Amino acid sequence: MRKQRVLLWLAALLGVSMVLSGCTSDGATNDGSVGGGSSVLNEVLERGTIRVAVLPDFPPASSQNAQGKFEGYEPEIAKKLADSLGVELEMVSTNGDTRLSLMKSGRADVNISSYTATNQRAQSVTFTIPYIAQGANVLYSKDNPISGFDDLAGKKIAVARGSTNDTIATEGFPKSKVVRFDTIADAITALKSGKVDAAMESFTIVNQTAEENPGLEALADQPYRPRLIAMGILPGDPVWKSYLDNFIRNLIATGQNAELYQHWFNSPVPDVVHGLPPQNQG
Repeated sequence: MRKQRVLLWLAALLGVSMVLSGCTSDGATNDGSVGGGSSVLNEVLERGTIRVAVLPDFPPASSQNAQGKFEGYEPEIAKKLADSLGVELEMVSTNGDTRLSLMKSGRADVNISSYTATNQRAQSVTFTIPYIAQGANVLYSKDNPISGFDDLAGKKIAVARGSTNDTIATEGFPKSKVVRFDTIADAITALKSGKVDAAMESFTIVNQTAEENPGLEALADQPYRPRLIAMGILPGDPVWKSYLDNFIRNLIATGQNAELYQHWFNSPVPDVVHGLPPQNQG
């Protein structure tokens, strides 16, 4: 009877030892697998290539030139991510409709595609900590200056119909008249021709347009109603998310993120990103 109890005790001890030696506290095993399966981190390292989904038509964040090469702020981040892993980089073109499907089909390991981390998207996508923020800004003519957002009351604001900025202008400036156009280019043309008093578009597009057109001016130094932009991956892979979070922290802490942003956008990184406390970045 005593021998039987000893054998049972040894068996239980062996089981506990196997659990402790094989798993870490976050549910990942020591070899990097997650829940019995391999993490994307391990797959990338074994493959020797990381596949990053980027946008082909959103300069200066990301665009594809005539030679088919991707360039811009986010492709540069993708290059640094590949370097940090010691693997080759393959950039894959995406848009708002294919971001998730590219990852589900195994054609992309991560999205670095100006991915706004909304609560709705977070129900099906795991987001990293943010690396930048985007939001709205106002463009106006120097011949018809606007001193601040409060000065928009009673003025005509051009927007692209159905866009996020259409919603922002409609909800945020009820005393203004929102004038809708089919495209961003049409909205800006209306401003140039004097048909409207201002145009509301994304912070980056407004700043870039003001830089390229001496007669126009951008209103704010920081985005209006900023939205956090993060990398997106498939849910259920804490090992991969942990690595990407760590990469972004180092990118910010070393000043590389600020340098890249300044180079491509000709402005400092929005304060909402660098102002986040550490506990909100994990």
